[in-house]
Amino acid sequence: MTTKPLQRSKSGQFAPGQSGNPGGRPKDEHRVGELARSYTLEAIETLVDLMRHGKHERVRGTAAQALLDRGWGKAKVEIVSNVEGGYLELLRAVNERTPQRQLHADR
Repeated sequence: MTTKPLQRSKSGQFAPGQSGNPGGRPKDEHRVGELARSYTLEAIETLVDLMRHGKHERVRGTAAQALLDRGWGKAKVEIVSNVEGGYLELLRAVNERTPQRQLHADR
């Protein structure tokens, strides 16, 4: 069986009309989520058991955090800064003050 080579531009992008996944998404993909959701009660019971009876504090804390995140949503992060402007200005200021690391191809 031979396959037709995919046409790409010089930048590596697919040419118009070409796809890296011509078959599309697997047809049974929605069933994976449905199957995972069928274990919700057991997963929650397992997290509760780990939270209450885990041998290590880290395991108990992680299980408790997972339960809280799923039940109430992840906590919002408040950013307090003396930088004028919005969030992007703050990110730029942090970037300017952070030493840039060199990337090495040999690593």
